[in-house]
Amino acid sequence: MKSLRVTQIQKYVIWLVILLLAILTRFYMLTNKPLHFDEGINGWFVLQMKTMGFYKYDPTNYHGPLYFYLLRGFTALWGHSVEVLRALPSVFSVFAVMLFTFHLISSRIIRGAMVALLMFSPAFLFYGRSGIHEMPFVFFQLLFALGMLRWAEKSDGTSLALLLTATVGMATLKETFAITLASWVVGLVFAGPKVIREYFHWGKLKAAWSRRLTYMVVVLLISFVLLFTGFLRNLPGLFDFVKAFLPWMKTGVGETGHNKEFLYWIKTLAEAEPLALFGVGMAFVGLISKDARLRMVSAFSLFQLLIYSLIPYKTIWCILTLVWGFYLVLAIYAQQILLRRDWQSYVFGSILMIGTVGNARSDWRAVFAQPIDMSHPYIYVNSTYEMKALQDATLQVVRENAEHLKEPVQIGMREQWPFPWVYRNFKTHWDLCVNKVIPGAWIYYCDTAGEAAVEESLTEPFMRVRIMLRQQREISTVYLKKSLFEDIYKGQFEIVGPDKENR
Repeated sequence: MKSLRVTQIQKYVIWLVILLLAILTRFYMLTNKPLHFDEGINGWFVLQMKTMGFYKYDPTNYHGPLYFYLLRGFTALWGHSVEVLRALPSVFSVFAVMLFTFHLISSRIIRGAMVALLMFSPAFLFYGRSGIHEMPFVFFQLLFALGMLRWAEKSDGTSLALLLTATVGMATLKETFAITLASWVVGLVFAGPKVIREYFHWGKLKAAWSRRLTYMVVVLLISFVLLFTGFLRNLPGLFDFVKAFLPWMKTGVGETGHNKEFLYWIKTLAEAEPLALFGVGMAFVGLISKDARLRMVSAFSLFQLLIYSLIPYKTIWCILTLVWGFYLVLAIYAQQILLRRDWQSYVFGSILMIGTVGNARSDWRAVFAQPIDMSHPYIYVNSTYEMKALQDATLQVVRENAEHLKEPVQIGMREQWPFPWVYRNFKTHWDLCVNKVIPGAWIYYCDTAGEAAVEESLTEPFMRVRIMLRQQREISTVYLKKSLFEDIYKGQFEIVGPDKENR
């Protein structure tokens, strides 16, 4: 009895250590990278929800309502800040790791391998700390995968609960849930007719079903309807869910500026997530494995990769959807190979160690290095550190004198995100500088074409800062009132305005 108690205590300690490590890696230095424009857009949507009272689902936005309602709850509790924008995905990133600490599937090796692989995956660390939809979506993908694996083992109500919850969760987050479900169908095909019959055996389904599951389905359906209709304030939103697939598919194949080559994901994995690339190679071998479970997961992962490779429209954060499937492939192999202690296990283990070193290097570059390496493929069209320094200086000015919040600020550029959220408490004007200059502003953000118009209108000296505000974008010009910023802003600038002769 004593040894049993010690064993149980050890299990609780290990679980707690994993939880603390997941929290530490997801929340430490959470604001060490500049705000991404998508994070600003999401924050702005939540500000609109505060005004409207609900989220109005837009089928051309390609993102479901669940994320915005959850983020609205976070901001209601803790306010509007970069930390809060990123805290929600960070929580789901912790959940994703902790899922595999519970006995949802029987294999301790698979569960342990997944905990380790997801804990230090560069994609999970980087995008698990970014205020966008991907991490919550992937959490529900993992929930679905666990439901599929558990059903093959136990065919119980918990398996169905996982599958049903995951399906609704994915559908209320991103339209790409359709690709995930289609990929699992392909996985079942590769698993073989016998497995398909077992998965859809009416007797098993009937035996596993319960009154609780019926209640849960009702709750899930009601939640789905309420989320898409703005809690019945926007009834067309439910129909827009179906309509969204047409513009979504059009964007996927159209020329949008985010189009990439077919091998883009493979090249990205080679540089940023080498261990997942090893999983890609092992998945091809897994297609001919005698293990039906391995064939299914391998085919699922490879088909997802194929679809995302065929779609010209590629934004780098979608890599998060792809990598975990290949990590699951490696985890299944780990169960099969590592216990054998033959030459194959030593080769497999050696490659895992080499890939882990590559992943760790990528983690350091993308997540914890100072400054963040803007050459890393995961850091894509992000705001620059120069823009962050500019924003910090602006916020310092208003902290020292809040009266400046009542004075005009002109955001006069064609590309304005994430400024609507950043300057949400300021008296902002959105006219292009080249068309109209707002008199008396203490900050002007302009395209270079608006420089002459602004400088002709200045009535006192300003600091002219030429700066790249976002990666892979043109240089912008920012004008800062000299009397406010000369002791605060530390970047390079030129003095312009009436006293430029005496500077």
